[in-house]
Amino acid sequence: MMTTNFFEHRDAVAQNMIALMRKNGYSRQTFSKLTAVPRPAVDQLLLSGGENINESVFNSYILQINQAFDLHENYFLTTKEIAKSSSTSSVNNEQSERVKELYFGLDCIMDIYSMYIR
Repeated sequence: MMTTNFFEHRDAVAQNMIALMRKNGYSRQTFSKLTAVPRPAVDQLLLSGGENINESVFNSYILQINQAFDLHENYFLTTKEIAKSSSTSSVNNEQSERVKELYFGLDCIMDIYSMYIR
């Protein structure tokens, strides 16, 4: 029985899901296949914080992911290995945005690659 409303913690869930995917080397396509969460829903969970998914569906997807990887219920609510910059200088903020862009590009390349590997 679910006691946590993950929808209220969408940003933390998205960041921790990204951390899990990076740690294990999963592309969004691979993550979708492993969890049986539709690929467009994975995008919604990661990129827009699930804002286009209703609350009950969002919560059911998180529970489905938890079950697929045998994670405890609050796994995505705890802080994971997310690199956070302690500096607030504009150089570090720009670099952080650039790194995000590069990770996004790499993820897209991995998605395309995963479609051709069978």
